[in-house]
Amino acid sequence: MTPSAPVHVLLVDSSGYEDLGGASTVLNEIIGRVDRTRFVPALACLSPGRWPELVRAGGTAAFSFPRSRLRSPRNLMALVFGLRDVARREGVALIHASENSALLYASLAGRLTRTPVIWHIHSPLQPRARSERAVARVLRLVRPAHIVFTSSGAQRRTIPFAGVPWSVVTPGVDLERCRSGDPERGRRAFGIPSDAVVLSMFARVGPMKGQADFVGCVGRLAARYPNLYGVMCGPADKSSAYWRKLEGLVTEYGLEDRLVIPGDVRPPLKDDLVAGSDVVVHPSHAESFGLAVLEAMAAGKPVVAADTDGPRLLIEDGVSGVLFGPGDVEGLTSTVARLLDDPSERAAVGTAAARASEPYGVEEMVRRFEALWDDVLGHGGA
Repeated sequence: MTPSAPVHVLLVDSSGYEDLGGASTVLNEIIGRVDRTRFVPALACLSPGRWPELVRAGGTAAFSFPRSRLRSPRNLMALVFGLRDVARREGVALIHASENSALLYASLAGRLTRTPVIWHIHSPLQPRARSERAVARVLRLVRPAHIVFTSSGAQRRTIPFAGVPWSVVTPGVDLERCRSGDPERGRRAFGIPSDAVVLSMFARVGPMKGQADFVGCVGRLAARYPNLYGVMCGPADKSSAYWRKLEGLVTEYGLEDRLVIPGDVRPPLKDDLVAGSDVVVHPSHAESFGLAVLEAMAAGKPVVAADTDGPRLLIEDGVSGVLFGPGDVEGLTSTVARLLDDPSERAAVGTAAARASEPYGVEEMVRRFEALWDDVLGHGGA
């Protein structure tokens, strides 16, 4: 039976920034859309940034506990005790820990408050470094009430936690919002001619995400298509070695006037830019799901994506998108060229992509999380 008063849920995430990644975007959607007559969410971030401030502006309690090094016992305990105090003060009945780096802190706080904890695993939990293996040993001792994975691929690649119930809840997107973009407005915003051919990419900048492959693809196609423009969106550390590598590639291919790199782009401008794209590229070398892929599909755009867990789940190869081997820049380039040369195939793939996105609406995702919370709390989903 549904409780008479709403249940307070503390959502713990390792991010704090307003330029949210896929995992944090999912959590942000849950916070904004959950049924407030049944659940009262609060956010706790383990990194500095403006996300808590933005959440508070929307009327939801939000807290920040900046993390330093995991090897610092003082910082570890400060975060755990901070989460404990918030849980007690807010009357929290359930802790939902999102992203692997938040699991330990949330689980220890749950132990201190005797509060059930859900682990929300987006990327496979595969400890490799010594510190990660040490954390995994502790996690086996403070196991959660339930583990929810963002995809079956994330579940398969995560180390086992015997006896812990688990489920898969795939992310969802606002289908109407994704389809609301204005292509001309998107191109004007970045000074792209209306008759240009546009390739776009959306991902946090880092080696795993494959921006170097995208630049290589645009560079190889630039001579063949004189009106080709690339747009590479995503937050980046411009002091990193990878960023310097990307700058070198831009210079090597002579793309200074053909490749737009605007940083993080959020809706509604992001939706405009997707609408103004001829092909959306997602060359990530490892991807458990891929919100950017789903958003582009929902907008009816042909997506060319690396054949990894998430895109393979979303795309029927050659029908609702096209897959290529991760890191195969030549394969990526030839696939994009084929789509650019065949407008009818682009249109057919985009139409099929829009149909394939239908089961992934954000409201269905939130409903499934509400049902999961009910089950863990013993409310039976009533």
